[in-house]
Amino acid sequence: MACGNNADSSPAGPYGLRLDARGAGSYEGRGQAAWVRDVLSSQLERARWFREAGDGPELSARLSYEERRSEDGVPLLRVTLVVEPDADLATALDAIDLALDAHVELERRDRTIDLRRDLPIAVERALALLDAKITIARSSVDDVAPLLDDDDPEVVLIALDGVERRRLHALDDRVHALLDHDEERVAMRAVECLGVIGGPEHAPALLRAARLADRAHAYRLYEALAKLGGQHARGFLEFAARNEDDPELATRAEQALAQLVAQEPSAVLDPVARGHRQ
Repeated sequence: MACGNNADSSPAGPYGLRLDARGAGSYEGRGQAAWVRDVLSSQLERARWFREAGDGPELSARLSYEERRSEDGVPLLRVTLVVEPDADLATALDAIDLALDAHVELERRDRTIDLRRDLPIAVERALALLDAKITIARSSVDDVAPLLDDDDPEVVLIALDGVERRRLHALDDRVHALLDHDEERVAMRAVECLGVIGGPEHAPALLRAARLADRAHAYRLYEALAKLGGQHARGFLEFAARNEDDPELATRAEQALAQLVAQEPSAVLDPVARGHRQ
């Protein structure tokens, strides 16, 4: 599959899943495997690309689950769902470096985990992540775009990875809208993605959404501006390289500026250099 706007043709119908489920510790026991299969079967009805018995190829799936504790001692349910793609799907996924696996950690505010209550929720989320990966690998731009608006930040992160790797320039405005996302990981990933699929016209938007008090965000901003190019990006990086008090940030700005200049050696500096302190 080419990493562009077009994707491979989809299978005739949803993939069927053949499940191998394993629990850890107290979750093992007779009768448990049958119940877990029932959980997966019920959640598959909500999935886009999977069914218990689909019209498309049958794929093998491994589901593992266990209760763990976070670093703060809060109990959480960790679920991993791995699907073995057929050759055709594997080719599509490999083209954009995606593995067909999903890892979910479910934690509740009341600090309790109940497998009967919580496993269906975690499995539903895992299937949503797998659905997103296949959509990214196999679907058109119009099908990929709604993933960027998903309520689950993990789905949005997968979508941003796919948009960048497939160079879906048509979604630049949708990615731009994520620069102010409440989830910091999404906001930073949007900066990186826009640096790849956007153009010089997106530099002002990146600057308006800049979170320069956050060093990680600043690094990504400098790198994105170097890729976007244009007068706004060049003017900002020149100012940052000259005026940044943090030596490491100044060095990063200088490196980004050098990269931009190498790409646009004849570009004219924007006469108004903007400050970047917040």
